[in-house]
Amino acid sequence: MDYIIPLTFGHGVVNVGDLPIPFDIVLNTSALVVLITFVYLKVSWKESIIAHREEIFDDKQSLFGKLFGFLILFLLVAPGVISNESAKTSIAPLMLWVFLWIGVPVLGLLFGDIYAKFNPLNLFPISSNKPQSVYFACVLFIGLTWFELVWRKPGNPLNIGVVFILLFISVNLLRYFLKKSLIEVDPLLLLHYLYSKLKLFNSSPYFRSLLDNIGNLARLRGIEYFVLLMIGTVTYDGLRETTFWYEQFGPRINDMGFSTMMFVLMNLATILFYRFACFFAIKIGGSDLELNKVSNLFGHTMLPIAFAYHVTHYLTLLLFESQTLFYRLNDPIGTGISLFNAKEPSINYFVEPIVIWSVQVGVTLLGHMLSVVLAHDLAVKLFGHQQSDKTQYIFLFITVALTLQALFVLSVG
Repeated sequence: MDYIIPLTFGHGVVNVGDLPIPFDIVLNTSALVVLITFVYLKVSWKESIIAHREEIFDDKQSLFGKLFGFLILFLLVAPGVISNESAKTSIAPLMLWVFLWIGVPVLGLLFGDIYAKFNPLNLFPISSNKPQSVYFACVLFIGLTWFELVWRKPGNPLNIGVVFILLFISVNLLRYFLKKSLIEVDPLLLLHYLYSKLKLFNSSPYFRSLLDNIGNLARLRGIEYFVLLMIGTVTYDGLRETTFWYEQFGPRINDMGFSTMMFVLMNLATILFYRFACFFAIKIGGSDLELNKVSNLFGHTMLPIAFAYHVTHYLTLLLFESQTLFYRLNDPIGTGISLFNAKEPSINYFVEPIVIWSVQVGVTLLGHMLSVVLAHDLAVKLFGHQQSDKTQYIFLFITVALTLQALFVLSVG
């Protein structure tokens, strides 16, 4: 089966090749691995090892960072506003949907939060209060992902320019008039901050440091909803590109109203299932903790799943479409100049489909297994070892369901 590269930049490669092993074996084995992880934790993990610390944000940028951020902002806005360049040749969709959306988060695995150092929305020094919540960032993230997944032309340079201008204005008006800190209102900054918590290079002992880094997300109100929206939006994106989705809904999938409804329902369902799992944990654990408190505390446990979804879904877009960088930069704003005398490249599919499929399955499983570990550690801290496994039954069900759903999307696209 051939690779499929979308020209709209709305998603990654849907199909990467025929499965090397039967699909039912993949599903059964994956579910079993998650269940074994759960049982092993119950037997061997009797005390919480994550030590809480306060997270401090620093929005300051160097002069070079601000200049680079302005350049990024210019390349996102100017091509659509100045010229009528197509998505196939413009640098704007590559900058947004390939580098900012997936490339920089992947680099964050190695170097931490790189995006904060050149954030194109942080060009003006605006004083703010101590961060409290991320509800504004959640709303703007919904708008940005709706544009990516529901709007028919997310790769159109003019559309990208307009959307980013609106995002720039919204973020800075909220900062100026409501004294909100950047992390509270900037969805891209919050996205990169969260993914940087999974940085691979940590101090020794490695695994404990990784868990501690993830477990110490900022305890801002609503941060769990942002993580869940990260999962819900990619879940919708994956399902809508499958033949299964078309067989269920037919031509309606091309209707913007129907797509918007399904986009909203997918995210609502993700949030409601999560909230029910938190409610179940409180009742079974016999705790007097408030639901909102438990919901916020468990938010970090879903982050590895969100990252696994993001990487597996968009990795091929990064690997292959990034090869057009110099061709697109040859005429950066579509005025007819030729900086590098670059010709249109032919995409080199240098990674075999079986390799991509194996990486996708492996990352998916690792993300879900890490989620189970984080949830168990927190459950032990909140409810004690004896009750920890009982409180996690619904979380385990959600984790297994998300694992199977993710593998289903990878297999039947």
